[in-house]
Amino acid sequence: MKTLAIIRPDKQLEDSKKVVESFGYGVLATALVDIVPIRDLLWPTFLDELKTGRVDYVVITSANGARSCAELRLNAASFPSSTRVVAIGPKTRSAMLKAHLHVDLMPSEYSSHGIVQMLSDVERKNIWVLRSAFGSSELTEGLQNSGATVNEIVLYTLKKLCGRQQRDFIRELVESDVAGVLFTSTMTVRALFDCADRIGVKGYLIERLANRVVGAIGKPTADALGSFDVRVDVVPSEATFRELVSTVHATLADRALQ
Repeated sequence: MKTLAIIRPDKQLEDSKKVVESFGYGVLATALVDIVPIRDLLWPTFLDELKTGRVDYVVITSANGARSCAELRLNAASFPSSTRVVAIGPKTRSAMLKAHLHVDLMPSEYSSHGIVQMLSDVERKNIWVLRSAFGSSELTEGLQNSGATVNEIVLYTLKKLCGRQQRDFIRELVESDVAGVLFTSTMTVRALFDCADRIGVKGYLIERLANRVVGAIGKPTADALGSFDVRVDVVPSEATFRELVSTVHATLADRALQ
């Protein structure tokens, strides 16, 4: 049985393993980042504007963001009917629904670029973006260029991990014969190579990745891998974890026939 390596936050790890196993692979997995909640100083201002109907759009950019909103006791009843709620993609939408948040809009391209394209007619609109501390500026700048007033709430930050579990994972990634490695965020890319550098195997890891199928969930993640001179073989058309696994699986199947 071939093995795929995945790097996911602890809260998503078990579900992600099941997805990989459903395609017939073994799993080598670890968390390389930890999610740390933040109480943004703008949160009371956001709640006040929301309550008084001054918010036109609320954009949530990750499943972790949806869970953070639930922990802050934000739910569907918090939103007036005049406020449209945007999920960046299906995984975020699913997490929002589980957190008792409703979803009005979702872009056809599950990315910051997709949201900017979808919300092209937002001149003079008041938009709040709820996200991590590492969110791309493409979203806020794109909405501002369309004439919107944009505020950001930082719901959480990500802390890189490099303990025994992560070091063992990296050593096994270097030494074992995994078929592919799947990356789902720019932060996990940086955390992986930072930890590999700390234990002296960064160069070996880059060499080994050249002989494996490397999948990136979207262009920002692919660009982060490129900055470490890692060739990316797969970027799925839909930025979901299942689609990433499916596309890597198809690539491996094609290579087996060659």
